[in-house]
Amino acid sequence: REKKHIQELSHQADRLKQLNEYLVHSDETERKMMASDLHDSVVQTLAMGISRTKNLMESDDPARPDQIRAIQAILEQAVREIRTLIYKLSPPILDDFDIDIAIGALIEEINAREKTAYRYINQVTDPIPLPHALKVTLYRAVNELLTNIRKHARTPNASIQLWFSDPDICLQVEDAGAGMDVQALKPSKDHGFGLYSLSERIQNFGGTLTITSTPGKGTKILLTAPVNQRGSNIHE
Repeated sequence: REKKHIQELSHQADRLKQLNEYLVHSDETERKMMASDLHDSVVQTLAMGISRTKNLMESDDPARPDQIRAIQAILEQAVREIRTLIYKLSPPILDDFDIDIAIGALIEEINAREKTAYRYINQVTDPIPLPHALKVTLYRAVNELLTNIRKHARTPNASIQLWFSDPDICLQVEDAGAGMDVQALKPSKDHGFGLYSLSERIQNFGGTLTITSTPGKGTKILLTAPVNQRGSNIHE
């Protein structure tokens, strides 16, 4: 069984390597966050497993079966942590479905989990072939913006709209919550860095992020990016 978990770790590590292209083009803030996640979870878990294995090899302790079971539990935890990180980097749904379907499924999952009432308006009528890295960015943008709404807007309601306006794919997230002073918005641990980071990521695709907001009157965030990415900074 332990061998099976080691093989699973190897398989998941291969998937992480396949996602390296996306990480290479991610902005510095995002890279630091992912490095921190890796260090705080998988790296420490595997280090613990290695340490336990070394101790076991050097020991004649009759409790070896219990120690082996403990190592198995550590390897199982490492597999779960790697799967979680892979999902954060590139949700599997993006491999099988177009971005409009994937975003719809994400919103349904968030509504069910958080007891929110986010409304999805999908105006994409035909499949739009997008580079995988752009699909990941848009998908994660929805997740991050809805997280911001839950934390800062103080409203369970929001609308998410997706449409194609040649040559751009357009994503708009709007709420009628607390709003903010856009002119005074500065990078902060709680709010600003996330929006600045998202703006930089969408700019990598030749796109734009526009914030419209007034204190007490809600916030509207519009992301646009050209579907044709031949001239962008991102390459598949």
